[in-house]
Amino acid sequence: MSESRLTRRQLLRVSAIATGAAVATACGGAPPAATTAPAEPAATTAPAAPAATTAPAEPAATTAPAAEAPPSKYGEAPMLADMVAAGELPPVEERLPLEPLVTPVVEEIGQYGGIWDMAVTGQADLNGALGYLIEPWILYNDAGDAWAPNLAKAVEINPEGSEFTFHMREGMKWSDGEPFTADDVMFWYEDLVLDDELSPSKPGWLKSEGELAVVSKVDDYTFKVTFAQPAGLFLPYIAYVWGTRDMWAPKHYLTQFHPKYADADELAAKVADAGFETWVQLMGDRRQERMNADVPVIYAWKLKELGPPWVFERNPYFYKVDPEGNQLPYIDTVRASAVENASMISMKALAGELGYQARNIAFTDMPLYMDNREKGDYRVIKKMGENVGYTVFPNQNFVGDDGMLEVIKDINFRKALNLAIDRDEINDLIYLGERTSIPEIFPLLEGETELFDHIRLDVDAANALLDEAGYEMGPDGVRLRPDGEPLILKVDVFSGPANMDPAELVSNYWADIGVQTSPEEISYDLWWPRIYSHEYAFCGYVKDGLQKLACYVYLRSYAAVDHSTYWAPAWGNWYMTGGSEGIEPDVEDVRQGQLLFDKAKVTVDTDELLNILAEIQRLDLKNVWEVLTVGAGPGITIVKNNFRNVPDYQISLLSDSDMWAEQYFIKQA
Repeated sequence: MSESRLTRRQLLRVSAIATGAAVATACGGAPPAATTAPAEPAATTAPAAPAATTAPAEPAATTAPAAEAPPSKYGEAPMLADMVAAGELPPVEERLPLEPLVTPVVEEIGQYGGIWDMAVTGQADLNGALGYLIEPWILYNDAGDAWAPNLAKAVEINPEGSEFTFHMREGMKWSDGEPFTADDVMFWYEDLVLDDELSPSKPGWLKSEGELAVVSKVDDYTFKVTFAQPAGLFLPYIAYVWGTRDMWAPKHYLTQFHPKYADADELAAKVADAGFETWVQLMGDRRQERMNADVPVIYAWKLKELGPPWVFERNPYFYKVDPEGNQLPYIDTVRASAVENASMISMKALAGELGYQARNIAFTDMPLYMDNREKGDYRVIKKMGENVGYTVFPNQNFVGDDGMLEVIKDINFRKALNLAIDRDEINDLIYLGERTSIPEIFPLLEGETELFDHIRLDVDAANALLDEAGYEMGPDGVRLRPDGEPLILKVDVFSGPANMDPAELVSNYWADIGVQTSPEEISYDLWWPRIYSHEYAFCGYVKDGLQKLACYVYLRSYAAVDHSTYWAPAWGNWYMTGGSEGIEPDVEDVRQGQLLFDKAKVTVDTDELLNILAEIQRLDLKNVWEVLTVGAGPGITIVKNNFRNVPDYQISLLSDSDMWAEQYFIKQA
């Protein structure tokens, strides 16, 4: 391509591999750090099916020279070619499915080999950083209005939108070489989802009007998902890379940990040896692809060494190839080093020690990164994100301080917090003027200006609201709560300067209206336990800003439908678990938002889905559930100059992952 700009739409162009390219020749000795992949131009004739596997030939007579193997239509990494030559792996054409997924390249056919270095702050941060270890059944384009196959070869939908038939890739294999078939989907459904010990709460995205869908096997490479009612949101959910990443499971590996299949005494011994009390705990542990090096995967890289550092090695059975038939990924190894905090990651990036680093890179530091490009031998790439800027979420379900909960539930208090914020200053100082305004993230509510009346700077109005609500000003300049205690807000802030920097500014704004704030940085490892405990009064992070239909994937920011709805985790958990956990909402508008989501789940008409979403978003703004600062804008990624096939402008829609990572490569001089 003439420039390194590639949209998700281009990356999702799907076809079967079109005739052969030269085979990678296995050479004696250790391969170089990176080796150029075969680059013979593909033929322009119609796609040819992979050659059928024939019965093994009779051994040649010892007096005659052995015949050379016919050239493969596929290329492979030298490290894998060496393993084939040593008899440790089958040939590449036997490792790929009959119809591999062809992944376009951004710049050029890549070179095999090398190590991708990244940095994380710990195991939990690693889990979020490994967006390239996700393979959805389908993917959406940049606009979110069309999907293309990915893991699935094709998906058929009945006219009612209630039945979805998935066609898998025949011949596809797990990373250990075992077939990946509909039996793995059925094991996931029948033995994991339907097992009440393992899954007491069933996945909400797999329900329609509260009734769980039925998954059935058609043949070895075809399965159906049938809902009792239309399921208009099913495909958006499975297209979102973080949404349904476990809609399959390696049956051949996991049955040893399931009482339906395993010997009771042997299973009990495995539970005890692993230090667990139940088989459910053992099963949950053994399914963790980022923590268990033994579990087979279908991703481009597989865990080899549990860190730190964490080392992932290429999957020899990965199902994607480049346009010239070279099996992906290009890069041999991914290595994630552990550092103390996000600032240390920034230092490593500035020193040029990281190949590609998107996580924990603060946009605030853009000038520093730009000034240091030549010294660090890297480039800076903007990535349009879907998240709104720093947001404070008062927890409507806070436990531990009834006086503070009374304050949190006061809508005038929440309005005052919004009115005190100088959004233009935050945008200029923190986001370098690159963020949109809040109304722009609500395109369905264009023209409804009254909904955004509190999203403005008006300190006098903020003070007036607090005065009228009875928050008296104390002699030290700090207002008092209705119970007479000082009005001091403890805000748990997600770690990193991207959140702590705006949190400090917001604290200053609130001090001007007599509200004292104590922001505390919370590490990734502690963040989710804190959220799920409900024991926080306020938390500071980002609001999900996916647009239009994509918004349904992360509706948690707009309606209490998930235990990670930051402003109401207990109400969200009640909805998510069908009432078995959490707290039933006692606020009419909260329950109305949940019911509207129920309605959306059985709606297939796009216009009606957008109308429902608009009503949900009206309820969100009307009730002022959050303290909003600025809208969506770019993040930045630091990329070494020899780390290639990275788009020079990235769009992140329905994903915060690197869905094109398999075609990244490290270029040798």
